[in-house]
Amino acid sequence: MKIASKEYVVKRMSELMLNPKKKYSQNFLTDYDTVKESVDALNINESDAILEIGPGLGSLTQELLERCSLLYAYEIDIDMYNHLKQVFSRYDNFQLYNQDFLKADLSFLMNKKVKVISNVPYNITTPIIEKILSSSIDIDTFEFMVQKEVYDRIKAKKGSKDYSPLNIMIEYVGKLSLVKKVTKDKFIPSPNVDSVILKIDFINQRDQEKEKILFPLIKACFFQRRKTLLNNLSIYFNDKEKAKLILEKASLSENLRGEQLELKDYLKLSEIVQEYIK
Repeated sequence: MKIASKEYVVKRMSELMLNPKKKYSQNFLTDYDTVKESVDALNINESDAILEIGPGLGSLTQELLERCSLLYAYEIDIDMYNHLKQVFSRYDNFQLYNQDFLKADLSFLMNKKVKVISNVPYNITTPIIEKILSSSIDIDTFEFMVQKEVYDRIKAKKGSKDYSPLNIMIEYVGKLSLVKKVTKDKFIPSPNVDSVILKIDFINQRDQEKEKILFPLIKACFFQRRKTLLNNLSIYFNDKEKAKLILEKASLSENLRGEQLELKDYLKLSEIVQEYIK
């Protein structure tokens, strides 16, 4: 039986005598077509290592294990972890961790080409995406399901109230695309809003040393959205004169705000900062 079905989810939850846990934002996918399209979009190659975040009952896991040579999965819920260990015990290409992904050390993946997939828990969407974007491992693709309202924010443009560090970080690493819309009736329990599956292809040449300056700098400029760049950078550097000098060298007005800058502006600003701290 496919795990991504209403029959399986209802039956298994009854067997385990469990209810979906709100603290983990558990909404179990019950539509196999969505699972298939999602895994198809990952374009799995034999050499790929697949990383799954929050497999839950294993709707994606079941399909992934049939297609990939190595699957690493992080599940924080001990009940789901025990279920996954039992259901997928026959697979020797499956490595499961009962751990909070946000605390996980991914250095063991350093020499692998990695593709990441997740039905991202709605309560920690931004931290998970940011961890993947800033990771030093070689990520080829990151595919994730989020609430539609999150997608609306992620695609926001410069100057809008929803424009955020996440938007800029995504633009820096690669290309964002929409894989599929998923209506709320495709889950048990049904969430309040519809979801979307998004994919980021990491196509830009990355510089890990540059990112160590760039990403924190972007976040610093949004630290207090209503504050100017000068105010936010003065806090970040703990030095107002230093902040003034850096903005002057970058030819950026002190009175601009974080949401008024584009990626190219942040790249220029980070280059100035990098030179300044040498």
